Amino acid sequence: MKTIDLHVHSTCSDGSLTPEELVSLAQKTGLAAFALTDHDTTDGIDRAIRAAEEVGPGLEVIPGIEFSTRRFHRDIHILGYLMDYHADSFRQKLHEFLDTREIRNRQMCARIREYTGAPISTEILAAHFPDAVITRAHMASWLVEHGYTDTRKTAFDQYLGEHAPCFVPRTEVTPEDAIRLIFSHGGVPVLAHPLLYALSEKQLRLLVHDLKEVGLQGIEAVYVLNHGSEESFLRSLAQEYNLIITGGSDFHGKNKADIELGTGIRSNLSIPYSLLEELRIINSN
Repeated sequence: MKTIDLHVHSTCSDGSLTPEELVSLAQKTGLAAFALTDHDTTDGIDRAIRAAEEVGPGLEVIPGIEFSTRRFHRDIHILGYLMDYHADSFRQKLHEFLDTREIRNRQMCARIREYTGAPISTEILAAHFPDAVITRAHMASWLVEHGYTDTRKTAFDQYLGEHAPCFVPRTEVTPEDAIRLIFSHGGVPVLAHPLLYALSEKQLRLLVHDLKEVGLQGIEAVYVLNHGSEESFLRSLAQEYNLIITGGSDFHGKNKADIELGTGIRSNLSIPYSLLEELRIINSN
């Protein structure tokens, strides 16, 4: 059976492998396809596509993105696939979204300086992680590398997590904003890892109902952290709302060292190529 991975991150956001290194790893792993879904950026897609063309036939790179949005006073992530990411209108809106991330990053760096004394700034982070869209994960890595905390988890627990003192929510980009942008540029919007948001079943159903109204077309039901009953629930929810399902490892390389590309944690994932075929059918309609 041909297998795929529709949720993968590179150094263009908070992964540890470049787009080219991801292509090499995917080829070695035997994947038929993977989607590059960096946070709020499409900068790595063309690089990955070129690298895949150079290694020859047998590996497909699917254009994707993962938008960070806010609903219910928490982060909600929207995946987009196969959109026209070169369109000027898409890129302009993406830059507007990124502006809200930059403002938030500056505010968080100021709080980190206040609480830890660390000489951290967005300029320092940009120099330390060139060509990346800076996220909290980069802040955590910087704090670990410079001895202000022992692990990335500790950095989130003590400083960067949603209930920690240095956390600042972004100016709200809503899930509806992201879905409309993806859908209006020919892409397929998908709700990423729905169970990570710790929503009640009532809240999750309300979220799916509302997002379906504005163009949501899929749910990421096959996910590295889902157990059997959880995946079954999400599959039934997708069926109830006439949505396709997608699957991904949420691979970040060494930044989530227990997760392997395509196979997840201790090979708990096997994502069939048929999910990509269904994605393309939806995209062509």
